[in-house]
Amino acid sequence: MTQSFQTIQKTFIDAIKDPQTFCDTDADHIRRMKIYQSLFFNNINNFVSTGFPVLKSIVVKQYGEKGWESIVRQFFIEHECRSPYFAEISKEFVEYLSTEPTFDITLPDFAAELAHYEWLELDVSIRKNEDHVEFYQEGENFTAIRVSPYASLAAYQFEVHLIGEDYIPEQPAQEQQFYIVYRDREFDVQFAHVNPVTAILVNTLEQNKQGMGVEQLAESLCQQLPQIPSNVLINGMNQTLTEMLQKGILLPVP
Repeated sequence: MTQSFQTIQKTFIDAIKDPQTFCDTDADHIRRMKIYQSLFFNNINNFVSTGFPVLKSIVVKQYGEKGWESIVRQFFIEHECRSPYFAEISKEFVEYLSTEPTFDITLPDFAAELAHYEWLELDVSIRKNEDHVEFYQEGENFTAIRVSPYASLAAYQFEVHLIGEDYIPEQPAQEQQFYIVYRDREFDVQFAHVNPVTAILVNTLEQNKQGMGVEQLAESLCQQLPQIPSNVLINGMNQTLTEMLQKGILLPVP
């Protein structure tokens, strides 16, 4: 019986993703398939390795290159990517790790968070430039602010910025960790490790894409943080706003 095109296509795709599914006795077919398998896997492995250098270095130190390749291979086999763009492969890998898949090797508990942090740095670096983005100028007066389109707030259980081959924590930090990953006016990717109050401030602004007036922001923060005296909170807010405007995390609203 003649196989349908869809069946042949699926068999071909499965053979590329998982070489163990390929069965053929024709030497020429085997040779050609090995070329396809190598090209596709090496491309995926290269993009994932480039996107997650710290996570890879930790895995390679513990399990060698084969250990890392086994993770990428399992991702390649099991994960159904929704985007055709190579730039989205890193995001798909982060999503895959967030599902807590079972690997032949043991990944550290912080692997998914570290991967997200590394992806966020990449994501910020390649975000499309927007028109009418004006960074704060020293001494400029402002009455309203917004979060830069090149900045994002993230929260983790681990101190991800410290993790590397020489620091592999076994337990999460005692408190939730907050980060702002951003691109400054020189287009360099930076991060700020911030306290919970600053995280609430940035999150409040992120919920208002068009920006907020300084007085409106102060009122919102006082409502969200009634345990902090309003004068202390507002003074701290004003200092934080200036610092983050200078860094390029926040932008003045005309």
